[in-house]
Amino acid sequence: MSDEPFDTTDDDDEDEAPWIVATCPVSPELAAQIVEMTKLDWEDPELTEQAMVSAGWRSTGDYLGDLNEKAYTPAGHLVHGDDCFAMPFAYEYHVHPDGAITEDYWGEQPGWQSHIDPPDDAFDAQLDAVAAQFTTLLGPPDHDVTHESHPDFDYRWRYRIWRRGDNLLVVAPGLDEFSYSQFEHAFVQIRPLPADAPLPPASELPDFLW
Repeated sequence: MSDEPFDTTDDDDEDEAPWIVATCPVSPELAAQIVEMTKLDWEDPELTEQAMVSAGWRSTGDYLGDLNEKAYTPAGHLVHGDDCFAMPFAYEYHVHPDGAITEDYWGEQPGWQSHIDPPDDAFDAQLDAVAAQFTTLLGPPDHDVTHESHPDFDYRWRYRIWRRGDNLLVVAPGLDEFSYSQFEHAFVQIRPLPADAPLPPASELPDFLW
């Protein structure tokens, strides 16, 4: 969670808008499915689409969805990614008629729930809970690194990363494109990286992973 949330309008009324953490749980079954998908070549779109359909997920087919999603998990997550797998499971934001988000979009989606003015650690707790799911399945992360404060937004992002052959499995936060990068989301990502290639430095992970 950022130390100082970014103010999108410099409006005192917006500063008083309630903070929301919207979540879509990652169940042990879903985590196990994602682990199996780390064995795939994510540069083969037909192979990965078939794997998601076989897992019971819904594909958008030949066209991306309204938010550039390519599939939906049964729980309600949207899956994104070009030559990778990227699945947000939590968003942090506030709703304001003059702000970047004018309605509680995520809280109204099937499988999602809004938590209004939650405890300060609520967003980080979602990251910890999902990372714990993968730790149960795979053991501790191969890399656990923190990106220092973003120069414009004062965010510090922690990356928990498992090596899976020529893929990385990542649990981390980042800036949310849905809010025009005003707020954060938490995601699971499968990103190709050769097994013998070094992990990019923590300072380069924001651009490398999203």
